[in-house]
Amino acid sequence: MSSAPIKAKYLSDGDTKKDGGYNKTIFETLKFAYSPFFTRIILCLILGITGRGLLLANTNVIGYWVDTIVGKENILSGLSSAQLITLLAVMAVTGFVLTMTFRVSFSRLSAQAISSFYDEVTLRTSRLPMSFFDNTPAGRIITRFSSDYGNVFRLFGGPLAEFISIIFDLTMMIILITVANPVYLIFVVFIALMNYLIYKLNQEKLRTARRELSASRSPSIAHFAETTQGASTIRSFRRQQSFSERFERLDSHFLTQKMDTTKSLLSFSLQMNSLTALLLLVTGVSAYFMVEKGWATVGSVGVAFAFIALSGNTVQMFFEWLTQFEEAMIGVERLDQYMRMNIEQGSLLPSTATFATGHPTYSPSVEKYLSTRRLTEERNASVQVQDVWFRYREDLPWVLKGVNFDVKAGERLGIVGRTGSGKSSLIQALFYLYPIDKGQIAINTHQPKLTAATNGVDLNLYRKSMAFISQEPILFQGTLRFNLDIEGTLTEEKLLSVLAQVGLREWVLAQPGGLDMRIEERGKNLSLGERQLLCMARCLLQQAPIVIMDEATSSVDPQSEEIMVRATEEFFSDRTQIIIAHRLSTLAKCDRILWLQNGEIKALGPTSEVLPRFKNTELV
Repeated sequence: MSSAPIKAKYLSDGDTKKDGGYNKTIFETLKFAYSPFFTRIILCLILGITGRGLLLANTNVIGYWVDTIVGKENILSGLSSAQLITLLAVMAVTGFVLTMTFRVSFSRLSAQAISSFYDEVTLRTSRLPMSFFDNTPAGRIITRFSSDYGNVFRLFGGPLAEFISIIFDLTMMIILITVANPVYLIFVVFIALMNYLIYKLNQEKLRTARRELSASRSPSIAHFAETTQGASTIRSFRRQQSFSERFERLDSHFLTQKMDTTKSLLSFSLQMNSLTALLLLVTGVSAYFMVEKGWATVGSVGVAFAFIALSGNTVQMFFEWLTQFEEAMIGVERLDQYMRMNIEQGSLLPSTATFATGHPTYSPSVEKYLSTRRLTEERNASVQVQDVWFRYREDLPWVLKGVNFDVKAGERLGIVGRTGSGKSSLIQALFYLYPIDKGQIAINTHQPKLTAATNGVDLNLYRKSMAFISQEPILFQGTLRFNLDIEGTLTEEKLLSVLAQVGLREWVLAQPGGLDMRIEERGKNLSLGERQLLCMARCLLQQAPIVIMDEATSSVDPQSEEIMVRATEEFFSDRTQIIIAHRLSTLAKCDRILWLQNGEIKALGPTSEVLPRFKNTELV
């Protein structure tokens, strides 16, 4: 097996490496997440610290009891043994109930807060520019929403209550040790300072190791996803070994990074344990001499020593938990990076978005108004394309160069051109899926509003005016009804009526569940023809004034193609149609043909004139 090393940048999948402290925005993000629960969280914290105080104060009561037995007067000297036992029982039960109430309630509130953070990240990520999804490996996105979120929820979703309980314990120990014998407060402060020193010495190393571990997860996941999607091609070309070797190298790097992180954590834990053992020895020896000198009673020494022994372990646990907290914070930081990115030009967040990240957001009234609006109430619409220059990135060549044409309302326009001529790119530009560098595209002279400084119609309203059927039919995991009825407003009769138009009504009714039959991911439990016809039905149900078909019949059987061609002639006869096809027979009944060549218009005119010319060049 090849053991050639892989460049670090490749191993991290291009993820930005960050050193030093956290971005300040993550604290603002956590504030957004927890602020709706602020009052309830404060109440939980009060219950928690009271409960921990009652449980730990049992030790002081026992210390006073011991002093009473040996003849030392104290505030509990007047109580009998039975009364002291009753007091201890009441304090223990009350403390336990309050502590459990705190942990359960706080964990639920924290889980809700972190879930709202996840929802807000998802809202914004789904509206990021298409260039983000083009340039970002799928494995990296999956890692953010699985491993990184898992690290966040693993702490904030429940264990955070345990971490806070440790802080309560340390606070109450300081108070109770001071009550028992203030001298021992020096030992507690010394233990805390020494543990803090060890933590600071290891902090940057642990933080960097965890960031590297998070970044090293995504390459192997991305490669695995790529391999499963192209499994048939890999087998056909007998490339299993090279893909397997590449995965092993990526996974080996991840495992090496995981081992390095584990070693760093074990080293940190060993240092903390060694320090705790040393400090307990010092505390025990000093306690002996304090009793000999009469500086402390046996009961107070017992209380203080118990708390110091416990505080040593608790301080150690605190800093170990703090390292886990840092791992969760790294997850918050990585998710927060996606949440703070600029969303697609012209997109707005729904009114349900609550985090004030500076992104444009719909008001509830505008959102409600737009939900019932259409760009036009007519059955068709015109399209104006004016001097459009388009490319996918600034460092890439132009794919459309000064394209000018109009599509009349109700017209059927066919688009032809060799592979790479810009046909599909024109569709991308029509939907404004990528920024148009120069020129403009409008529907009924209405352009989408892309920035606050420009005029135009809402981008979603603009896009809703076009229905699209692509070469690769896309269906989503869920029910058939969900895939057909985008907005969830159509009746069963309407759905079945449209399915009858594409020849699938009887087939659907014969399926278990009918309209509620399960569609697997990407519709893989259906044939290609069935998927394409269902996409045609979905297009009909949209009732958009403009229908765009990009090689929609290129991969289907003749019977399905006949149904789809008939649909363009009958069901879409009153709509504006833009049709891209390699099968030129599909375009024979178009009103005009647009011939693209190298991103420019070679010819535009009646089908009877342009199509024969294009056929002749195809034969040359």
